[in-house]
Amino acid sequence: MASWERVDVSPDFAGTTRAERRGGSYLRYHPDLLASVPTTLDPAVLEHAADVSTALARLGGRLSANPLPVLYSIALRSESISSSWIEGIRATPRDVAVAQISDDAAPHTATEIVRNVAAMKDAIAVLGAGAWEHEHIWRIQHQLLPWHQEGYRSDQVWIGGTNKLNADYAAPPGELVQSYMDDLLEYANTSGELPVVLAAVVHAQFETIHPFADGNGRVGRALVHAVFHRAGLIDGGVIPLSTALRNDEKGYIAALTDYRYDGQDRAPALNSYVDRFLTYVEAATATAGHFAEAATAVHDRWRAAVAGVRVDAALHHALDLVIENPVVSATFLAGHLNLSLRRAEKLVGQLQQVGILTPATGKYRRSPLYQANDILTLLSFGTEAGVRTPAPEQLTSAATAYRDGSLPVLVHRCGEPTSQGPCRNRVPEAGRKCWRHRT
Repeated sequence: MASWERVDVSPDFAGTTRAERRGGSYLRYHPDLLASVPTTLDPAVLEHAADVSTALARLGGRLSANPLPVLYSIALRSESISSSWIEGIRATPRDVAVAQISDDAAPHTATEIVRNVAAMKDAIAVLGAGAWEHEHIWRIQHQLLPWHQEGYRSDQVWIGGTNKLNADYAAPPGELVQSYMDDLLEYANTSGELPVVLAAVVHAQFETIHPFADGNGRVGRALVHAVFHRAGLIDGGVIPLSTALRNDEKGYIAALTDYRYDGQDRAPALNSYVDRFLTYVEAATATAGHFAEAATAVHDRWRAAVAGVRVDAALHHALDLVIENPVVSATFLAGHLNLSLRRAEKLVGQLQQVGILTPATGKYRRSPLYQANDILTLLSFGTEAGVRTPAPEQLTSAATAYRDGSLPVLVHRCGEPTSQGPCRNRVPEAGRKCWRHRT
């Protein structure tokens, strides 16, 4: 039976805080083993789960019917950026793109996010392929934090506060983690629940167990995508779930807190949490539809821009590389395409001529880097958009082209107030709002 355990802490006279020097007690949580309790949901929640499953399957079918490398690549990166953001690890999409090709040139937080991209990709590939094993979970966390020893924690961990005595939440003791994770993997592999319900429960139980010293939030959200992929709901992309969670971070934390019921109050706690989680999945699925449209527009415009060039030409290979790496240098292209530096520089020039690359701006303007603004804007859209946020104008050429077929020139600034001052996103006309501020 789930319960809160009060743990006494003796005074630590060498402690760094007054609470540690005084001693006291804290509460740590012992969740139910999933194998020992039913996952009983109210009819209304089950109906909600069925509706969300249908929407996910419809989106998955759309993505499978028209697989786009640009969509999968950018969706995966934007989801990784948002998931890291929830943990306080923040970097711009351009910083992350720079970190992909050079650890030295980008902030360390961007390098952490690049590792998160690799971990999420591995989670989807490995966990999405069949039965889960402990080694799979360890590997994902180790990719995030390679300096951590593989395996589950043995020490006490907590969330919030400066120590156990003033923490917001204290997880089960280290000696019980293995048995809790045995139970979680058995549930994930044998429960037979609707995938959206399975993903919700697996995520909440994983975050409650908190099996690692660090990286639990990012691994836990990657598990959700793995469940969807393994069930065949989404193949060829990921939904921006972390963006939906980040847009309601307090509600997300409150939902996880509500899941940690006491005694036999599982049914109301589970129904409340699952229903809230389904709302986030529903919002992310709707946003993914806008994202797919914007990605398709980029794909079509880029292919049209290089139409007429031989299919096996280096320019097409460079285009595929830019989709994965929206900030590049001539040296980077030369190394990855096995070309001479001179030939790579010519490719950069060609991509600039057709409007795919521009010289890097901002703090990278003095570096030999070039950026694909369409991809960077799409990344920003994926990491910040909500259900009602329309796609950026420069990503939907068919809807925004002038009568002569030309695209709007973005020469004005949005100017809407933000926490960092007036918004500096470019718009085609004075007084026009950018994609982030249009409603």
